[in-house]
Amino acid sequence: MQLWHAILLGLIQGLTEFLPVSSTAHLTLAEHLLIGRGMPLAFDVLLHVGTLLALVVYFRAELGRVVKGMLGKDEEGRRLAIWLFLAMIPTGILGLLTRTVKEAAKDHLWVYGLGLLLTAWLLFTANERSKEKPGKELEAMTARDALAVGAIQGLGGGFGLSRSGSTIAVGVFRGLKLPASARFSFLLGIPTIAAAAVLELKGLVKPLLTGQPLPPELAFPGGSVSPALACLVGVLVSAASGYLAIGLLDRFTKEPKLNGFAFYCLCMGAMLLILGTVGVEGFRYVHGMPATR
Repeated sequence: MQLWHAILLGLIQGLTEFLPVSSTAHLTLAEHLLIGRGMPLAFDVLLHVGTLLALVVYFRAELGRVVKGMLGKDEEGRRLAIWLFLAMIPTGILGLLTRTVKEAAKDHLWVYGLGLLLTAWLLFTANERSKEKPGKELEAMTARDALAVGAIQGLGGGFGLSRSGSTIAVGVFRGLKLPASARFSFLLGIPTIAAAAVLELKGLVKPLLTGQPLPPELAFPGGSVSPALACLVGVLVSAASGYLAIGLLDRFTKEPKLNGFAFYCLCMGAMLLILGTVGVEGFRYVHGMPATR
């Protein structure tokens, strides 16, 4: 891995984490194209730390209300804290149960293709549902709503199923207004990414800080730039681009405008499905291009 690889991967992570297009699918595809292999899951999670910083800064006011609620000084903040806690229960259970499978899926692009196709369907359906029914505000959310959103999040973030897209869609299916569902999805990303970082980065951060060799399962490709430098640059770039992406999706969810993202996921899903099954040569054949010799 070269330094510009880390910059590009950080940019891709930041832009696609909050846009409902699956950051994991885009990161995995970029890693295969740039490096010839998927990077360890811990590296991808470390890039998520950059987007976690973006979330904390962007939603600092809402986080302040949650903290006040936990201290008994804000009733609305207290309810939101409860819903976030409840949502994290199925997220944690399903996330741990699927962790090994998600790691293995990084070597199979067709899995990400299927996940993106499912994301496209969820986005299109949620967009149409939000047009038909006005929905309820975040203050009217119930425990069942929080558990449902948390459950789909436990499956999202891997397999190409967009975390933000799937949680926003399920929130709408549970009767939330589209802006309210997007808000809850953003806020739920904070404890989710933080928990994943704690779980996955134990074996990566210590060697980086002490200058020791990385364990074989976390090793960077041969001839790479300093892993510590690559990780630092990737995190900073993902934080900056993630902040911009949050603002973009925040505007797109004020009204039902998710069909563009759904179409993009449909196209990307089809491409990854072809690349993951028949390979680059098959992809060239489908597009009528001559195969390389």
